[in-house]
Amino acid sequence: RGRDQGERGGRRGSEAEMLGRWTALCLSLCISWSLAFQAPSPLAPQASLGLRSASAPAPSRRALHPRSLSPPLRAATTLAASTEAQVESSERIKGIPWTESVGGKEHKLLYMPFVEWQYKYMKENFETLEDKPFAEPLSFQRTPEKKPPAVIESWQFKTEHFRKIRMTYIDAGVRAQVYNCVIYPEYKYDLPILGIDFLSFGKSRVLAILDLQPLTQDPDYLERYIQPLRPIRSKYEDLCGRMSSKFYDEARFFSKELLFGKFDDPSPVMESLFPAFKEYFEHYVGMVGGLEGDESPEAIARVKQLQKDYDQYSAEKDPAVGLFATYWGQEWADRFTHEFLFSESVPVPKAEGGHE
Repeated sequence: RGRDQGERGGRRGSEAEMLGRWTALCLSLCISWSLAFQAPSPLAPQASLGLRSASAPAPSRRALHPRSLSPPLRAATTLAASTEAQVESSERIKGIPWTESVGGKEHKLLYMPFVEWQYKYMKENFETLEDKPFAEPLSFQRTPEKKPPAVIESWQFKTEHFRKIRMTYIDAGVRAQVYNCVIYPEYKYDLPILGIDFLSFGKSRVLAILDLQPLTQDPDYLERYIQPLRPIRSKYEDLCGRMSSKFYDEARFFSKELLFGKFDDPSPVMESLFPAFKEYFEHYVGMVGGLEGDESPEAIARVKQLQKDYDQYSAEKDPAVGLFATYWGQEWADRFTHEFLFSESVPVPKAEGGHE
């Protein structure tokens, strides 16, 4: 009983610490799990953006509970060998939205409408949306029977313009609801990285972070890519908060037009966060339509290094790693961080900092 109480205390401590750090950091969701003084420019013509016609038929969908999703549920400690299977996401994500939380029907899947809308938007608007396979053990996990129920599932795609679109949902009933998404442009574009982190713990702790995370703080770069967000952001006063610079380096990978909200009840999630999320997402997709990629070796190498720096920074700072370890074990958490979330990062020895 004493050990169980210690484990419960450790989980509560990890969740409280993660909420505090996430409030300060943003990830990745990274996190991250995560955005001109003129009105945002409209979407470019569909032909130049590679967008699908709005009249194209929507994919068939079926609602499944996480317990029925493939691959089968497994303990997080059972990791495959180096020859493990690679999984695709297009079939598994057809099970969205899940029919109910693992915590029971009385617990709402708070951010599932965001996942559903985003995937539908991508299917209808990207002509080249394709699976980006990744290791099967990283795609889905459930806590062992002796721990409070929690599941985590991830999906990954790519398009002509975006080399990596990763999406992760954590359902732990009332204890935690988390949606994290990060979108990386192809290296020929110096666009910001879209980071989304939406979290809730209990019934009175809701945190939302959405940002077009700049690759550089160069004034011309910020004027070109970040300032056009200002008219959108100004419409959502309850999402105009600021994270404390005491806990994160605002001079790296964060913009002044990020959406940040901290609430003591979930009502703003659908009232203001959902429409703001859709506007930012659509604006971000529209940005690439007006760009001509620079495929020179120098430009490719520069953007690749900047995105790699982003992954390394995020892997070392992301507070979610502690939560992953609490629910699914340190070994799985480390793999998930460096092989899926921030796949261009490398583990840092514990003596040098980071989560290793």
